[in-house]
Amino acid sequence: MKADPPSFNSRKATVSQNSIDSSFDLLEGDLMTLFKLVFAHNKPIAAGDIRAASGILRRWLCEGEIGRLCRALGANPTFPVLDNSSVIAAISNVPDVRYYLTGGVKFNGSPVMHIYSSDLAASTSPSLPLGPMPRTLVKTKKFLEQKRVFFEGEFYTCEDIIRFTANKLGGVHLDFHRDERGERIQRAADYLTYGGPPDQIIRGTHGTIHLALEPQSEEALSGFHVEIIAAATSFLNIQMDGKPLVVFKSKSTLWSRVRRRLQINRKRFLKLYDVDVSESGSINPPDF
Repeated sequence: MKADPPSFNSRKATVSQNSIDSSFDLLEGDLMTLFKLVFAHNKPIAAGDIRAASGILRRWLCEGEIGRLCRALGANPTFPVLDNSSVIAAISNVPDVRYYLTGGVKFNGSPVMHIYSSDLAASTSPSLPLGPMPRTLVKTKKFLEQKRVFFEGEFYTCEDIIRFTANKLGGVHLDFHRDERGERIQRAADYLTYGGPPDQIIRGTHGTIHLALEPQSEEALSGFHVEIIAAATSFLNIQMDGKPLVVFKSKSTLWSRVRRRLQINRKRFLKLYDVDVSESGSINPPDF
């Protein structure tokens, strides 16, 4: 049985309860869809699913829907992100670094983060603090403003990556027109790719750097797709007033429950659903 989302008397004069209910239902549905799009099990994640995920992220984050809902609820949303600030600060002082991607997701159980390209000799590492990144909670504005990718002297934020994937690469619109900055973003997106071995790729083109992280995949996906997965992971782990909306339970034998449907439980405020997920598979569940 579904319980109604909470109401707050201070907002009733300006926001109807029906509007709050409808927005809350949309958020609940989008969170379930987002989970199914970006967390694959025993199969390669598809580029089309990641593009679709970018549309959900654009709606709630870039277009401000999460802010409007939370203001109506009187709640304060925060998101867990990896704190890459020390690396971002250091890159400006290391001219040999051409490319850097924050990442922070897992493929087949292995973490993918701190991916960089340097003009230094292969045996020499740049002076970057590439150790573990602590997790921190940030508000929506800082989430979107976080610099995630560096390429040829320019940083690209989480919002840049979401909007470009949604507006240009087919997440919401497919648009081949590029202005000068759009061309630079496109080069940054194309520089690093991942997916199957180059000799079995039939969709997409592998980049200057290609990571064969998905042995069964026939696609080449861009580094921006890695960042969309990372952003989706943070969004799925949204907290309101310090309480998580989504509760993940990791049990390796209960994937069938996810296949049937994500379990919905709104008996208590700020707990949308519990989901039993496998620890194995192509993309591991978020572990914030």
